Amino acid sequence: MDDPNKRGAPRQRVLKEGKIVTMDKWSVFDCTIRDISETGARLRCADPTSVPVDFRLLIRSANSIQPARVVWRKEDQLGVMFTGPPKTAPPRKF
Repeated sequence: MDDPNKRGAPRQRVLKEGKIVTMDKWSVFDCTIRDISETGARLRCADPTSVPVDFRLLIRSANSIQPARVVWRKEDQLGVMFTGPPKTAPPRKF
C-alpha cells in the first residue's frame, strides 16, 4: 500500500458509512471509510475507477461534507487527500 511516512497526519482506523458526491452533484457513490486523518482518508468502494479525481466526501455520522482529491487507487480502495475544510452537510437528497 502507500508509505505511511508520506502522510501529513496520522490516520485513525474507522468503519464509517460515506458517500462520494461528484462536484456537479449528479452522481453519488456509496463508500466505506476505513481510516481517516485531518489531511485525508482511505475509502473502499465497489468501483474506484468510476470515481472522479475531485469530489466531495459526505460522512454521515459526522453530518459533514468535505472536498477531496484521489491520490491513489488500488483494487477496491482509494486514497484521498482533503482539499478544503469540512462543512455541515446540506439536507440529503440521496
